[in-house]
Parts: sequence; C-alpha cells; structure tokens
Amino acid sequence: MAPFRPCRFMHSCCSPAEKPQKFNKIHRDSFPENFAFGVSTSAYQVEGAVSTDGRSMSIWDSFSHVRGNIYDNSTGDVTCDHYHRYKEDIQLMVALGIDAYRLSISWSRILPDNTGRVNQAGAAFYNSIINELLHHGIEPYVTLYHWDMPQYLENDPQVKGWRTRKIITHYVYFATTCFRLFGDRVKNWITVNEILNIAVSGYGTGTRAPGRCSVISGTQKRVYIGDSATEPYLVAHNVLLSHAAAVKLYREQFQSEQKGRIGIALNSKWYEPYTEDKHNVSAAQRCLEFELAWFLDPIFFGDYPVSMRITAGSRLPSFTEDDTKELVKSVDFLGINYYTANYAQNSDEELDPSLRWYSTDRQASVSSRGADGELIGEAMGPSDGGWIYDCPWGLRRLLAWMQARYGKEEFQDCPILITENGCSDPELNLSVKKAKQDEWRIRYLHGILQHLLDTIRNDGCNIQGYFIWSLLDNFEWDKGQAFRFGIYYVHHQWNLNRDPKLSARWLTALVWKWEVKLFDK
Repeated sequence: MAPFRPCRFMHSCCSPAEKPQKFNKIHRDSFPENFAFGVSTSAYQVEGAVSTDGRSMSIWDSFSHVRGNIYDNSTGDVTCDHYHRYKEDIQLMVALGIDAYRLSISWSRILPDNTGRVNQAGAAFYNSIINELLHHGIEPYVTLYHWDMPQYLENDPQVKGWRTRKIITHYVYFATTCFRLFGDRVKNWITVNEILNIAVSGYGTGTRAPGRCSVISGTQKRVYIGDSATEPYLVAHNVLLSHAAAVKLYREQFQSEQKGRIGIALNSKWYEPYTEDKHNVSAAQRCLEFELAWFLDPIFFGDYPVSMRITAGSRLPSFTEDDTKELVKSVDFLGINYYTANYAQNSDEELDPSLRWYSTDRQASVSSRGADGELIGEAMGPSDGGWIYDCPWGLRRLLAWMQARYGKEEFQDCPILITENGCSDPELNLSVKKAKQDEWRIRYLHGILQHLLDTIRNDGCNIQGYFIWSLLDNFEWDKGQAFRFGIYYVHHQWNLNRDPKLSARWLTALVWKWEVKLFDK
C-alpha cells in the first residue's frame, strides 16, 4: 500500500502560478496525441421513453413525479427523446468532429425486474447506439451507473437499494450483463458516476432520488424518512464495494479478451481557504478530503481519510481485509468531473448530536464569497439555484493536490480524464436567440482548456481526455429543464429540435483544427 502523502499547505501543494501560460491559438493538436475530445450525457437525462420497450421504473421516475421535488416540476418522461432520436444526435457529434461520447446505460432498461431476465429491446437499443457511434469513428465511453437505480431494488426490503451490501450482487450481475452484451466493442467502462452526489444528495439532503434524509440542510429541523447521520456513509461504502467487485470481475473474466479498461468518475470542487489563517487552511483541506479523498483514499491507500475517521467515528463503516484488497488500485483510469470552486472557513460550532451529519462532520462552512466580499469567480448560473463560478484555475489546483496526495507516478499508470465540465445559462428563461449566443460558455470552456494545457505541459499531469457537459439541454436532475447546460439548444416545449449554440460552433472549430483564440483569464 502506498504511504499517505500529507498536503502541507493548500497553496504550497498547488504550485501552479495564478495565471496560466498564454496560448494565443489553440486547436486539438495543442494537446497530446490521442487526447480525446468528447461530450457527455446520461440515460435518464436524455433518453425519455420511460415506459417504452419493456423498461421499468427507476428511482428517478418515482422521485421526479412527486410535485415539488423538481425545480420546474418537469420529469424525464420525454426530456430529449434520445431513445428515438439517437441517430440524429450522433450526426450532431459527427458534425462536431469529436472523438468520444460518454453515455450511460439504464439499469432498468436492461434488467426490468428482479428475475435476471435481460430485456432484449433494451439491449438492442444500446447495441444500436454503440454500433452507430463506431460506424462514425466515435468511441463510446460507457457509464454503468449514473444514478438511476431500478425502483424494484429500492423497494426490496432485503436489498433497500444502496443501503445494504446485498446490492453488490445485483450490481455485479448488471455489470456482467453489460460486459457480455457490449464489451466486445466498448473499450472504456466507468463503473459509477459521482458517488458523492449519490450518497449526500440522495441520502443526506434528500434533494435527489431516492430523497431520503433526516436533517434538513442548513436548518435545525428534522424529518424521519432516512438517517442523514449514517446513510450517506453507508451508501457510499456500498457503492465503493460494488465498484471494486465489478472491476475485479471485469479484470478476471473479460479484460484479457475484450482488451478494454475500467475506471470510475468522481466529482469535486476546489476549495480555497477563506483566509490564510491555519484553521481555514485546514478547513479547505478537510473539504477536499470529505469530497474527493473520501473515495480516492480507499482506492489508493485502502481506507478512508483520517479526518473522516475522527469526526464521523463509528458512523463511518470499516473495510474488511478482503474489501481493501479489492479496492486498492481498482481503476485503470480516473474520471474527474469539475465545475467550480468555493471558499472554505473553519467551523467549530457545537451542535445537537442528533443534528450531526456529513455536512457538519467536515467542520467547515463553504461560500462563493471570500473575506473581501468578492465572488470567487464570475457567476455562471442563475442567482436562484446557480452554483457554478468561473474558476478554471481550480481544476489545475485540484489536479496538483491529487498528485501531491497520491503521487505523480500513480497517475502515469492511471491516467485522468475530465469526464464532465460545463456550465448553465446565466439566467433562467432566456430567449432562444440569447441562449444560442452563449459567449459566457465559450469563455468558461476556454479558461478550462488553458489551464488543462498548463497542467499537461508544466505539471506533468497525465490527462487523456476532456468531455463537455453536455451535448444537449437535458433534464438536470432536481433543476429539471430550467437549467440548460447543452451546447445544443433543445426546444423542450415545442418539437424537441436541436439548434447549435455558439459553443457548438466553437468546439467544431477546435476539433477540426481551425484557429481558436483564447480569452485571457
């Protein structure tokens, strides 16, 4: 097991200069050979057709149909209707000139009940997508689980969704089914997307499916449809073990013949200390440990961060010796989903023990404004519900922090992909004309690519790809269709036609090797 490398000081471990090296021109050849440019979606967010061809309900079908759970009371029933329009959407990708498309497989479309029976219509749908992508020279990157647990597993009193270890057997069966059905053509597998959101939003705040919680975040109020103190940790633990079990099976039974690779996609913000006070520096470090090291420490070191063991105590599950053996080095590559940064300030407030949960355990308050009152970056979303700020430098610091903690040499054998990055419209209900003139999105994406280039060239970080979130304006979980992240505008209230935004034209210019001038950041 690799030794733990402590992060001495938030800025010293993140040696990149404040501003990146300037690149006046950029195109795909600015990046390493075989660097993949792609776009991302997920099944529930784009497919629609929720009752078509034998698909059964997922937890998101149930959750989104409860009025008040979704910002605009929309659902994924239709969303982009990618199920019927996938060929059209692949043609959009062809026009963009991208190398790769990250999609996910709907568990309840492949295995619609608990009998183990494969839904042949569902399998045929994904076979058609994969074949169409490959026909056009686009590599599929396939996520096995992107939040849409079958409802029958959530309802099963023995399984209880992710809340018991019994889910591992069900998840591995689903993964095995997908490897057998699609693994002859899929060479890049992602076991799970964003364990943090699955655990904390689904079982801590209850703001996402399945909507379980006992503490209403930011208040002194309690509800009784879950346990915010224990379930996020328990769920994350079982997701990690499911990931490790699927990787073990893939390596033992499929990898040598199918010659693919398998990894995981994790999300994290960058956390900047609110001030240089040592307590705030420690708070920023804890936020990173609770957000990213929560999952990477078990994969690289075999256990959770010490800071989590101290504050969560017995509420944080333990790994058996066999668990640790399976978890360590259970990735061939690592996906990072990065969107923004926040400030972190130390918090030592004494709380009623009954109100302790993940958010209070990290003993830090986070905000978008610093001690000077200024935003950490330009707001890239609506004032009502927006959470993204333009902080491209945060990605570089996050990657440097990872190299400092786990060792740069680890990521030479385990390359990194930026599996999600993007931003929403700055205001709700923009006119179609204004939404399509998305210069703000181009500025945001430009800045990220500048810092990625510096990270690759100057920091020696082994980054092999970059995926924009998202191809289409889609169903953005609890934000519904009100928050638009796509580089194609989707007319949700009309005919579902797709119109290219300026950002789609910008990406086309980049990947077709036309000159793309970068904004100074």
